[in-house]
Amino acid sequence: MTGTISKLNQMKKQDFVKAVRQGGAKFRADNMVITTDAGQLQGKGLLEVADGRFKLHVTLDEGCKAPEVPQGIRVQREFWNVQGKIEDEIGFSLRSLPNNVSQNYTFGQPSKSSLDFTADHIELAAIGFDNLTSKQVFELQQQATGQPVAAGVEAPPQNTKVVFHAVLPHFKLIERNGGTETKRKNDFLGVSSQSTLDTFHGQMAAWEYGLVERDGDLHVHLLSKPEHRSKGEDQDWKLFRAFLNALAFTHAQHAWPFSVEHRRDGKLITDRVHLHEDVADSPHAPFSEAPAFNNLTKPLTWSFGGALEHAYTFFSGDTLLAREVEKLLYIFREATGRGIPKRIALLSLCSLFESLVRAVHEEQVAPKNAAATVEFQRVKNEVCEELRKWGQPAHERLVSILKPAEPVNNRMRYEAVIEHLGLKPQAYWQELYGLWNKFRNPMSHRMAKEDKCEESIKDELIAESRIAGAINCMILKLMNYSGYVRLSAYEDKYGQI
Repeated sequence: MTGTISKLNQMKKQDFVKAVRQGGAKFRADNMVITTDAGQLQGKGLLEVADGRFKLHVTLDEGCKAPEVPQGIRVQREFWNVQGKIEDEIGFSLRSLPNNVSQNYTFGQPSKSSLDFTADHIELAAIGFDNLTSKQVFELQQQATGQPVAAGVEAPPQNTKVVFHAVLPHFKLIERNGGTETKRKNDFLGVSSQSTLDTFHGQMAAWEYGLVERDGDLHVHLLSKPEHRSKGEDQDWKLFRAFLNALAFTHAQHAWPFSVEHRRDGKLITDRVHLHEDVADSPHAPFSEAPAFNNLTKPLTWSFGGALEHAYTFFSGDTLLAREVEKLLYIFREATGRGIPKRIALLSLCSLFESLVRAVHEEQVAPKNAAATVEFQRVKNEVCEELRKWGQPAHERLVSILKPAEPVNNRMRYEAVIEHLGLKPQAYWQELYGLWNKFRNPMSHRMAKEDKCEESIKDELIAESRIAGAINCMILKLMNYSGYVRLSAYEDKYGQI
């Protein structure tokens, strides 16, 4: 009976998720409990999906008075915990602070307080068997059949099985190595089948993964292998986010799930629905469907699975550079997404390019040249002290210029990074530096004097495309990737690194 109830409730949860995806849905919110610093509040209300947000209106029970809302900037751990049931069936929770508090008066009745909350995601509660591990379900089944587990007999030790399932809206794969076969049976026509190439699957590290396209969305399945040793829920999420970051980088599109489930040994730990109004999709992906197609007709031996694994390994590492690249790529996709003016995109890419060069130099190149840096600082200080002895205004001005001087300038830093990463041919990367130097800061050179002819606009588009390609190449080399890459999306130009 328990299994039947669980199945019925699970169907309702699927209906709820489908209605949320369509937008504009409204649901009754029952058994509301709001936990604040001053205690708990009870009530009931209405959960609505509008303007890309969850909006929750709660009317407190008679006698419950809303506390004062904390003022100023608050971090998430200071938000109130709001729990309830959707249509008295599906448990949910969210964390937020009320954006509106009101007092309702009805003649002849006690006044009631109302609170309004907004959130971009909610957590759904596990139901029925989802609250149990696979082992617990197995033991229940044995008991139900009259065959309890023998006393003193323990199951052999096993590593925790970790499973993630997420849905990425409007996400299209650049490579596929598997598909779906659909069979239909008609009383007159008989049996027919249809095959669709809609899947990419593979293995890496201690994981198996499957990427399946369904109705324009991408279903992401990540399953741990038996040898994987999970260090806990936080570590599970860290590795799953690394996989999503790898997908986002290879496709130049935010990998932001609309829904995600996290299970450990079959038990549902997290069931989250997350609303995203707009997900940035950049044209400047490091790869496209072209290498995958050419693999079928030419001996290119390009591997999307290999590129994905290199990206995952990099993002799953505990390095400062990996975290910095992760943030840089987020800005990269936002700055070059649809609807962003090309001038803003170009300026942003120039800044990101310089930031990446500095980050690589400081983290991987400069430590090798520490002795030379110390010697430079020593000589600089000696020169400044000698100039001060003259006591002349001109010498003091020269000291003020020399004092903030760094051991390397932009060009020296760039050339050192290019050599460190092994990017070739040298002539191409020297030309690219000149391109970046020309477009990196036009605001400092009187924009009103710029030429707006078609040729000038074309030059800016080419500069944007090549600088974006250079950023992708540098990051791929940081990931220890070698092989085919798109050097310029707008020119549809490819090369090897």
